[in-house]
Amino acid sequence: MDISRLPFGFNENSRECQELKERIQNKIVELYWSGIDEFYTDCTFGFPLWCGEIVTALMMYNDVMLFIVFPHENQPHKLAEDWRDRLFALHEKCTDVIPMYTEYDEESDSIVFLNESEEELEKRAVDYMLEKCGTLLFCGLPNDSYIYKEAVKLGLEIIVLII
Repeated sequence: MDISRLPFGFNENSRECQELKERIQNKIVELYWSGIDEFYTDCTFGFPLWCGEIVTALMMYNDVMLFIVFPHENQPHKLAEDWRDRLFALHEKCTDVIPMYTEYDEESDSIVFLNESEEELEKRAVDYMLEKCGTLLFCGLPNDSYIYKEAVKLGLEIIVLII
């Protein structure tokens, strides 16, 4: 869901936004206490980035891991400067950054860039994250987004936070 369409728009200081972030935080903490200690996000604009920030805060005092599955090199350039800074700060704090736009080539014994579209790389990132997890925390209304449809196909537990 595009956060600009929410009642508070881009105002993260609004009461509504703070309440939403608190709900997300409570759900992430609940997942942690239920035994989930590995979290994956692609840190796209909005909810995925907020979830990454919440998990890194949880990492300060708990044995939790955050893996950022980075779809393509252009992702940071699509963000406003303040969001880009937040993305790079998460890269520094997370357990690992997993790029989807490169792979190891045995023949040349080197890392090579994939010749795929951004859309294909974004799907690759979603597939990778869903392969690694058993639960999807989905913010918004269940819809026909690729991540939601794929999680249903895989039979994953889906926790929906309706906004």
